[in-house]
Amino acid sequence: QANVQGALAAESSTSPKAGIVFETYAKPEGPAYFAIKLSPQLAQPKTQPHDVVVLFDTSASQVGAFRTKALGVLRAMLAGLTADDRVMLLAVDVTAARLTQTFVPPNGDALRQALSALERRVPLGSTDMREALEVALATWPGPNDARRARSVVYLGDGLSTAGPVRVETLARLVGQCADRRVACTSYAIGPVVEGGLLGALANQTGGMLIADDVRASDRQVGNLLAAIARAAVVWPTAAKWPAAIKDIYPRRMPPLRFDRDSLLLGTLDPKAAEAGQPLSLDVAAELAGKPVTLTWQAAPERPLAENAYLAQVVELAALTDGVALPTVGSAGLNELRRLVTFGAQQLARLGEQALAMGRTDEAKQLAHEAERLDPANAEANLLHAATARRGPSAAGDLRMVPDTAAAAPRAAENGAADGTLLDNLERQRRIIEGFLQAEVKDTLSQASATMSTDPEVSRNQLKLLLEKVSQSAELSPEVRSQMIERIEGGLRAASRMSNAKIERDLQRQQADAAGEARERANRQLFVQEQKIDQLMSRFEALMDEERYRDAEAVAVIADEVEPGTSGLRNAELAARTVGYTASINAARDMRYKGFTDNLFQVELSHVPFPDDPPIVYPGPEVWQLITERRKKFKAVDLKENGPSEAKILAALDDKTELDFAEQPLSEVIDYLKNRHNIEIQLDKKALADAGVGEEVPVTRSIKGITLKSALKLLLGELDLSYVLRNEVLMITSKSEAEQMLSNRVYPVADLVVPIAPPRNMSGPGGGGMGGGLLGMPGGGGYGMGMGGGMGGMGGGMGGMGGMGMGMGGMGGMGMGGGMGFF
Repeated sequence: QANVQGALAAESSTSPKAGIVFETYAKPEGPAYFAIKLSPQLAQPKTQPHDVVVLFDTSASQVGAFRTKALGVLRAMLAGLTADDRVMLLAVDVTAARLTQTFVPPNGDALRQALSALERRVPLGSTDMREALEVALATWPGPNDARRARSVVYLGDGLSTAGPVRVETLARLVGQCADRRVACTSYAIGPVVEGGLLGALANQTGGMLIADDVRASDRQVGNLLAAIARAAVVWPTAAKWPAAIKDIYPRRMPPLRFDRDSLLLGTLDPKAAEAGQPLSLDVAAELAGKPVTLTWQAAPERPLAENAYLAQVVELAALTDGVALPTVGSAGLNELRRLVTFGAQQLARLGEQALAMGRTDEAKQLAHEAERLDPANAEANLLHAATARRGPSAAGDLRMVPDTAAAAPRAAENGAADGTLLDNLERQRRIIEGFLQAEVKDTLSQASATMSTDPEVSRNQLKLLLEKVSQSAELSPEVRSQMIERIEGGLRAASRMSNAKIERDLQRQQADAAGEARERANRQLFVQEQKIDQLMSRFEALMDEERYRDAEAVAVIADEVEPGTSGLRNAELAARTVGYTASINAARDMRYKGFTDNLFQVELSHVPFPDDPPIVYPGPEVWQLITERRKKFKAVDLKENGPSEAKILAALDDKTELDFAEQPLSEVIDYLKNRHNIEIQLDKKALADAGVGEEVPVTRSIKGITLKSALKLLLGELDLSYVLRNEVLMITSKSEAEQMLSNRVYPVADLVVPIAPPRNMSGPGGGGMGGGLLGMPGGGGYGMGMGGGMGGMGGGMGGMGGMGMGMGGMGGMGMGGGMGFF
């Protein structure tokens, strides 16, 4: 049961082994070994903002698909971080180069620029992991900040060829990581990865080790790394072990995580292991900047033979005090178990081969070593029993000795004990011959099984076997000839199968290519037809909405997708024809309506109106005042002139005199400036561009004209002009003056209405009023009737309003009418 004290409390568990697994193994006459798997029985705190240092390996081994995959994983990991997190990116090879000088947001512009720089960086050189970790730790020089957690994420193979990381260096680095509360996580990717260093780093700092997997996408791996980097870590500060534990590794209690267990390995008192009495482990730790206390109570499990690998693992850990242990949780320990078991199997197989060759002593040694690694290994146990039954090996190697009398007793003794020497040699030759015959038979059988699917592999196997048989001195010529004949027959069959396979592969590739081409063509045809169906549905909808021009445009697009199709071309022509017909009909309807409306206005114009109240026009002085007021609206300059500019404009209308003979232009300008008391300047740059200098001679005699006209005459000969700019009268070139435009407003009537000469428009009905006001009297009776007069008045009203209809009155027996002009 786990008891938690401090700021954070965990739910108590009713299981006596909550959060702890205590596995043991005891040698028959030796110490007991244990593996304790611990999990923190705490309520997981709320995720804190994290400062993450990313170490991206840019050495020469990180090229091609490995670099592409690592970059994709990095981008996915950054996308998985939150806006509260901060990231510093470092490129790691021989040195560690900061691509961001400070911690930046994971999705900001600064990090995007750093990623672009990382992509442009050429993978060169080797990696120095010590330098990389030291630079990463240097990013947190100050004391620990309880408000922000810290993580290091490394992406690479972990091969520190530029500077090997020794045990003492690794101990110092992981100690600094633990002191500064920095968890190190690695993503191992590359042609060859150093899982030992990366695993030890993760194990000692509370991180994780993720191995590259081609089945996992970049997003999956990146999201996993982001979740691991942001996970909470429990940092032990002190630990108390039971007295029954003799040695424990690592010496410093490793950090605890909520997403995996942590391992402690060591030796235990064999009596405590057999007794199975509960043991208590007390740990004081820190979680999210707050102190916590953890207590585990568990009895050691019964020692099992299948845990024999623990002896090798503990002995290995003792060499480095557990610093170099790559056991990242139970998964790491299971991997060590697999390696030890695999080693035992390999030793057992080597022992079987030695036994088959008559080397009993070597087979016995290999069997003993295999059983030491894995006492439960069935192959090692069988090999041990076989060597025990066979006894010691036969005599040693054959030696050439002199034919002396002293050798006779030894030869007699050897012959009496083991038979003659020739018999022994013949027996050994027959054993080797039988072994080779069995190997030839076995290899031919395997080659025959794989020949149809992979004949090249079969050929290589048979070639190696042929070379081995040809070089074997123990075979008799007849047996060697038979074996070689059988192997060569297999080689010929493999060659035929290889040629047939090449032909089949070529035909299959051609068929696959043709099938892919047909499928691609069918897919393109389907997509094209689907697109045309969508376009024609759009065409029909637009036709229903009477949007004929849009429908025609859609038909043109459909015709471009599949040109030459009569139906699509007809759709285009139909839309155009229907559109034109609809436009013509609409125009005709507008014409009918307009004609009727105008006739209606004519009918309205025939409606008479009385002269009560009469129209009374004001006197001449009123019209004169209105005329004076309108003068300023004849031409309006949108620019508001200041006092200096108004003074210059007034001076241009003043009279002036000129009398110069071969005088420089500058002197003439100075004269005019002083005479009219205005500021006149020469545009020297424009004059230079026009080829006119300030000293150009001027000859002119003028009297009684305005300054404006005098300047036009004076400057016109020199192809110059003047403009009013910046409160001065500037003398410049005509080309420059044409570019200096100003907006002016003129009455629109002056632009569109011609001024008609006055005419006497009075008609037979009399009525002088109508002629004076540009009226046209209507005819309605004769004599001095009222029709003409009223018509004239109506015409005058039309002239004043811009457009009007004079209405006639009753005159005699007829109707009078008039019409005004614009």
